[in-house]
Amino acid sequence: MRARDRLARYLIGATGRTLARTPSAAPLLPPHRGAEWLRKSTGATLLTTLNAILAGAPADVRAVYSARTLGPLIDGHSASQQMLPETLEVFLAHNGSWARTAEALHLHVNTVHYCVRRIELLTGRDLSRLDHKLDLQAALLCR
Repeated sequence: MRARDRLARYLIGATGRTLARTPSAAPLLPPHRGAEWLRKSTGATLLTTLNAILAGAPADVRAVYSARTLGPLIDGHSASQQMLPETLEVFLAHNGSWARTAEALHLHVNTVHYCVRRIELLTGRDLSRLDHKLDLQAALLCR
């Protein structure tokens, strides 16, 4: 049997339960054992946040992802384009609230609307969609 065929692959949920495994893989955890047992027996910590997951990715992978996702926001040299990454970060931190973002950045709400539309145009992401927000949040965390 080739080494590739013997490789067992698992998908572990946040609770430590095996969600999926390759057909040739033996069960990773006994059915009566959970995440606490896994943590105690292997020293593994549970990955419960996006930041924790990204921290485990190699630095060069994080850098490339961030550059490709946020590149159009960072590449600009105009003063208005240089404020786009900060606007995006504050907008996401305030759960997409136009008013709270404007207040935090000391901007008019219309300026925030303009910046967010510009971010969407440059990145090709729609900030009303959760998956696109997560893409951009991950890219910011990878910087």
